[in-house]
Amino acid sequence: MRLTSTDKMILELLREDGRRSITEIASIIGLSRPTVRHHVDRLVREKVIRRFTVDIDAPGESRPSGVRAMFDVRLRRNVCGMVFSSISNWSELVSAWSTSGSTDMRVLVEAADQSMIEDLRDRLARHPEVASLTTTLVLKTWCERISGIEERAPEEYLITRKGEPV
Repeated sequence: MRLTSTDKMILELLREDGRRSITEIASIIGLSRPTVRHHVDRLVREKVIRRFTVDIDAPGESRPSGVRAMFDVRLRRNVCGMVFSSISNWSELVSAWSTSGSTDMRVLVEAADQSMIEDLRDRLARHPEVASLTTTLVLKTWCERISGIEERAPEEYLITRKGEPV
């Protein structure tokens, strides 16, 4: 599906605030409510918009905030998916990327304090496929744009020891 400039404006407004009403969007971009409704319905029908959600941090279940660190990981062999599957359930995990160059994988974590960062680092360093790991503490975040990309590791990458993930 080819997106029009109107589609792009609507998507950007919904990305900023998914609870915006059709009336508010129409007012901002200067179109009628029926026209905006038509565009939104088409975007939903064509699966450009997959869902409208509200993200709520339940008490005790939200990711801790405080200290952020990046782990640059060099692997023994090309098994980023396997390593990702072993860390994908960490509540402190913010992002993980496969990268080119001397670093095979970069992992961003956020924890309440530095001792938790050290614990995560030690857990990742003990993974059998990790050859080396470098830690960089994030001092200040200047900009953060969320892409909305979320990956799940395929089941075949999951390493278990006595039925428990490693």
